[in-house]
Amino acid sequence: FQLALFERFHAFAKDRLKEGLPLLIAGGCGLNCDWNSLWRESGLFADTFVQPCANDSGSAIGTAADAQFHLTGSAKIDWSVYAGEAFVHDGAGLTDFEKNPLDLAEIAGELADGAVLAWVQGRYEIGPRALGNRSLIAAPFTKETHARLNRIKQREGFRPIAPILMEEELDRLYQHNGPSPHMLYFQRVKTDALQAVTHVDGTARVQTVRRDQNAAVYDLLDAFRVRTGFGILCNTSLNFNGKGFINRMSDLVRYARETGLDGFVVGDAHYRKR
Repeated sequence: FQLALFERFHAFAKDRLKEGLPLLIAGGCGLNCDWNSLWRESGLFADTFVQPCANDSGSAIGTAADAQFHLTGSAKIDWSVYAGEAFVHDGAGLTDFEKNPLDLAEIAGELADGAVLAWVQGRYEIGPRALGNRSLIAAPFTKETHARLNRIKQREGFRPIAPILMEEELDRLYQHNGPSPHMLYFQRVKTDALQAVTHVDGTARVQTVRRDQNAAVYDLLDAFRVRTGFGILCNTSLNFNGKGFINRMSDLVRYARETGLDGFVVGDAHYRKR
């Protein structure tokens, strides 16, 4: 069905649309990485842009753009994928954890040694994908890490884990058609070193990061690159099964206890189990 749907739209675009213009994708199909990758590889468009909350969760952005157009004549708005609510520091349950100042080299070392950590920075992401502000992170090298993350997430063992990486690592590690800051395209993996983030078909749903997009997670990736030679980590959403992103310290502490996390980072603080 997916391929038939693409072929129908592709035939229409090839016959009816002016070649060389950019393609903007919205709607639920925009969360299908195969669909997006086919459009990017089609050669019909100068560029392909998929907004990160292409499903119903992005309706508010469209409504705001429409309202601004009617009020001002311009539909252009400033927005960020990190536009959710700020983290709530209610502090409940922290007696179980030792708090230390954040040291990225230390975090990189723990991850390299096999730790799974929660990573919380700033406001949470709008849309369905964790993009480095409400994430579970781990080293990307072993199938055991992949299995552990799926156990923590309470989901089937075959489910893929996505990688997050420094944009400058993309050429070295993946066959690609450009950066993917919102985790909306598939790329083919070039190395067998990344077992935790390589799907059975040899692909990955990559998120690329530049420092100007998310300085905190970029600096973490850089510290991990210094430690291991790879500026890439496992990245999956920080949430209870079937729920939205965790956004309160009390919920994060409960989640860490229930899932056996090795610790968590919130802002500039690192919390370890006592």
